Amino acid sequence: MLDPRNLINISGFLVDNPEYASENNKNIMKARIGVQYAGSEQNSDNNSGFFDITYYIKSKNANGHVSQNAKFFEDQVSAGNMKKGSSITVVGRLLQERWKNQEGKGASRVVIIAEHIGYGPYTKSEGSSSSSSSSSSDSAQASVPSSF
Repeated sequence: MLDPRNLINISGFLVDNPEYASENNKNIMKARIGVQYAGSEQNSDNNSGFFDITYYIKSKNANGHVSQNAKFFEDQVSAGNMKKGSSITVVGRLLQERWKNQEGKGASRVVIIAEHIGYGPYTKSEGSSSSSSSSSSDSAQASVPSSF
């Protein structure tokens, strides 16, 4: 269960194709989300933000069987269904990563550790020559495994 003191719910668009990899026997999906700010900031020069997302996908469920989520996300990323321009909603928590740079000085960044991800298809914007992979976000959502 997520701690309500460190909870984020954010919606936007993928700004790059997500990366799906295995590191230290863990399946990981990394992505970057672009978000437009609403309200008073909308008319300023700083009306959007970009955030890194890390999603640790359990490869096996409690019974030791291959997780539907791991297979689902691997298939969606490799098939190009989750790609740059797709809408995405993330529920997760913030994590500040800290390290020493090459000069030995402290550096940090804040990333979103995703607990739940929902996504819609890439949609063609006005004047864009790209085509949509699906005409409805319901069709993409319908294929999400029930244990998601």
